[in-house]
Amino acid sequence: MNLYILQHGEAESKDINPERPLSEQGIRDIRLLAMHMLNTGVKLGNIMHSGKLRAEQSARLIADTLSPEIKPVQADGLKPNDDPVMFATAIVPQGMDLLIVSHMPLVSRLCSVLLTGYADTAFASVPGTLFCLDNKDGVWRLAYMLRPEFLEH
Repeated sequence: MNLYILQHGEAESKDINPERPLSEQGIRDIRLLAMHMLNTGVKLGNIMHSGKLRAEQSARLIADTLSPEIKPVQADGLKPNDDPVMFATAIVPQGMDLLIVSHMPLVSRLCSVLLTGYADTAFASVPGTLFCLDNKDGVWRLAYMLRPEFLEH
């Protein structure tokens, strides 16, 4: 099983829109990421997001490109400051790959818990960064990390 953990795309500032939807750059970055995932054969079984607009938009953009039959769902435990241990313990490796779309610092802390067992190790990223973890014999491993600037044409 691959677990994809995505920091939502770049969002507009609160000054422009308090709801903080994706910016034009954020939309472009997530569309490029979705095309990359499609071209590399990623097959998702489920997509979860925090419920915040920018995470939901990012999840829908990925679903529209990769798996239009999948409807992204809001999941508890994916808000920026939620406890990553609670969500990490609920992840059961199965045959289907899973995409989680959330925010910093949760993205960093969730990766840290799964990879090191500790929530305080930092995995720095920028909006639109994708972490891919795989599970081998019950152990999570970092397969790759992809930042949006590596996808620009």
